[in-house]
Amino acid sequence: MSAETVSPSLTLPAHYSLFTSQKPIGHNVLTNTGRPHPSPATAGLFEVAKYNGLFTAAVYSWEHLRNLAPPEALDFVYYLNTLQRADGDRHIARAAAACLVSFKPALLFVYLEGVDQAGHAAGWMSPAYFDALSAADRAVGTLKAALDEAGMTGATHIILQSDHGGSGTHHQEATPENLTIPWIAWGPDVRPGHRIAAPVSILDTAPTIAHLLGIQPHYSWIGQPLSEIMSPRRDGASDEPPRPRVTGDPLAA
Repeated sequence: MSAETVSPSLTLPAHYSLFTSQKPIGHNVLTNTGRPHPSPATAGLFEVAKYNGLFTAAVYSWEHLRNLAPPEALDFVYYLNTLQRADGDRHIARAAAACLVSFKPALLFVYLEGVDQAGHAAGWMSPAYFDALSAADRAVGTLKAALDEAGMTGATHIILQSDHGGSGTHHQEATPENLTIPWIAWGPDVRPGHRIAAPVSILDTAPTIAHLLGIQPHYSWIGQPLSEIMSPRRDGASDEPPRPRVTGDPLAA
């Protein structure tokens, strides 16, 4: 519950840091702009996964997030503007659940915006904020039920995190309230009931997901897989990092 995001703790820069494992100064996305110009020296998790032949998907409610993936790096995309919808997270979760059941993606990104919307409208830690948190929790339950329906529960990992914190009705300054985020992992290769002791950065998310997917992280990523959370593989095999499925540089492909 004390992981750290990047500064500026804005939604698009933070998401670029999550996917490229680079600080904003590295990936060059510094504002919430609809036409970002990310550094060509970086590569995101979607394109690395796609280069390794994996089915990739994204379900989100803020259209700026379409910029997280270059053309053809995503096999499935669903977008719905939920700003005026009190049940927006429910709609997003249902769309993501349908994707899970129909396509069984190897990598699925789901963006639940209700908590952020409530924070901006009524304040972080307000009653409306906690109501939105409960709605987000129910949305995660919908996704978990879809995994059960698709028969994917035993082979799927979930990483649940925020892109930023908040205080008052914003998250602009570099304060502990704005920079502190939750980071939760669950799945067959994650130590159950373990409380993470080492420092955790949003930059560690992409390398950790790559490790769990069995693919090689991009050479430009500066975060590290959170080896502390990994449990020995259930089949008794070695707990060494899995071999990459494809070698090379996705940027050169």
